[in-house]
Amino acid sequence: MVPITRSMKLIGPWEVRRRIKLPALVHAADAMAVERVVGDLNGVLKVATNLDKHQVIVCYDASQAAYQTIIEAMVSIGFPPLDNWWCRVKSNWYQYSDANTKENAKTPPAACCNKPPK
Repeated sequence: MVPITRSMKLIGPWEVRRRIKLPALVHAADAMAVERVVGDLNGVLKVATNLDKHQVIVCYDASQAAYQTIIEAMVSIGFPPLDNWWCRVKSNWYQYSDANTKENAKTPPAACCNKPPK
């Protein structure tokens, strides 16, 4: 398990950090399985687990990865996220934010000094 420290600091413009509650996350073997499956996804930069809080923290490039893809990967190995109204609100917000970030990453840079882009 990666300790949750400053190593989870965001650096790039499209990087995001998500904290996801996993009620089934109770053993070190569970944490290693979650870290392995999420860490193998394209665009995921860092994964850390906190067994005391039943939580996984994922840093990823939102222009390459998506929150929903991460959730689906965890569900596929038997670790669904906590399902209460607040977690659903956060999930919807994360999905909206990731889609918006992915679209913004695709846009070309603006013209500079009244010169159209080439």
